[in-house]
Amino acid sequence: ESCQKSLDSYLEGKRNKFPRFYFVSDPVLLKILSQGSDPDSVQDDFEKLFDAISRVTFDKADRKKIVKIKSVGGKADEVVDLSTPVKAEGNIEDWLTALEAEMQRSVRRECKYACHDTGLVYNGMTLLDFSNRYIAQVALLGIQVIWTVDFQEALEKMSREKDKVIMGTTNKKFTQMMTDLVGICLTDLGSKMNRVKFETLVTIHVHQRDLYTEIWRKVKEHRVKDHNDFEWLKQTRCYWKTDTEHALIQIADVEFTYQYEYLGVKDRLAITPLTDRCYLTNSQALGMYYGGAPAGPAGTGKTETVKDMGRTLGVFVVVTNCSDQHRFRDMAKIFKGLCQSGLWGCFDEFNRIDLEVLSVVAMQVESITAAKKAGTKTFMFPGEVAPIRLNTAVAYFITMNPGYAGRQELPENLKVLFR
Repeated sequence: ESCQKSLDSYLEGKRNKFPRFYFVSDPVLLKILSQGSDPDSVQDDFEKLFDAISRVTFDKADRKKIVKIKSVGGKADEVVDLSTPVKAEGNIEDWLTALEAEMQRSVRRECKYACHDTGLVYNGMTLLDFSNRYIAQVALLGIQVIWTVDFQEALEKMSREKDKVIMGTTNKKFTQMMTDLVGICLTDLGSKMNRVKFETLVTIHVHQRDLYTEIWRKVKEHRVKDHNDFEWLKQTRCYWKTDTEHALIQIADVEFTYQYEYLGVKDRLAITPLTDRCYLTNSQALGMYYGGAPAGPAGTGKTETVKDMGRTLGVFVVVTNCSDQHRFRDMAKIFKGLCQSGLWGCFDEFNRIDLEVLSVVAMQVESITAAKKAGTKTFMFPGEVAPIRLNTAVAYFITMNPGYAGRQELPENLKVLFR
């Protein structure tokens, strides 16, 4: 028993240093820690700790220096060069923390270059060149930035300078982008990964073009006046702020900073009006420091919508399937991991958890909510002896499908913490 206790506190110490260890089980963590001195043998475990890093590439000369991260899909892979190589030496939790920070710095660097290039698209650079120059998630962010900037500019010019033709000109540009993207998809793209990348660009841009057409119709009917209209503000809008060098995503009056997690090449949801409403509701909940709680029958895409929203904001979403076997210590582990790493947690079928566990979870969530509202750097988590760090980017969502057997009604003190 004393062995188990000291092992637990040893693992807890490691998890505090690299919070993503909270999301792997004790046996897996022990395996990773035991291989710490041989970085090459940890290759298979990156997928458990990061959203899309499947392998890392070491320097040819120095086998302890990580120079590239990559996401492998089928026969092809997508590679990101790290701005500065990471030395895989010393304690594994230390160099994994360095790798995480470097990954975010490198993706941010790519975003910066891409957002500077967005002005060149159709001014001497084709859409194909732009998309091929950058990794999938950055090319996607670029296309969203182009759409936001052009759309907003069109609305501003229309209202301020009474420019009658600007809406039509902008519409032509968006339609041209659509035609180009579809044209690219009809050619041989060389690999499945590349195909997914361009199909994702099409999926997102179809939605953007439809939104534009719809708002343009409302402009003609004099229902939308300018860029301060709610019809425009409620959309998911992406900007690049040159003064802070950050990508910002705004939904209504809530602003998120892009988190630069490397996301690899993944399919994205086809966005429906319901998805838009879900984004709006979830972002409002996060803006008020609450959690989100999509409910609905099985298989309607509650979890996928949360994951997709996370991808829009460059966040790694950790999904937990809840069951009546979950104890409050398991939940505490996940929440501590989320708080310290600033990731998003999605708890699937949350109302399967036993009632007595749920009431403890309510206390845990309440402590995080209070800390986020107060804007503190550290806070006391229930059951901990020392305060733990708080990364304010943390968010949590619960999905529920009402009306199934074996489901609990959520306690009132938990309900009020979700929207």
